[in-house]
Amino acid sequence: MPKYQWKLTIVERNLLLANWRKLMPEAQERMLQEAEELMIDLPLSDKQRLLTSLETLHHYTEEDLQQMIQQILSGQLSLNTTRRECLVLL
Repeated sequence: MPKYQWKLTIVERNLLLANWRKLMPEAQERMLQEAEELMIDLPLSDKQRLLTSLETLHHYTEEDLQQMIQQILSGQLSLNTTRRECLVLL
């Protein structure tokens, strides 16, 4: 089992809408921080699943957390664009 797997499991579980609503705002913010940190090392399939969870939550969160989610989503979009540009140059 990869080192990140246990953390990914916890974060994914907490990002489910039913569980998300039960978390205190501080815990919600922490889950977003953990999700952002996980994005660095995740394989593409896990990353896509986590991004989908974040996109779903985006509409059900308070404004300050929506901004955090948007930053994570935007960051991943710009990373993917940069990677594609590098591959084209090769």
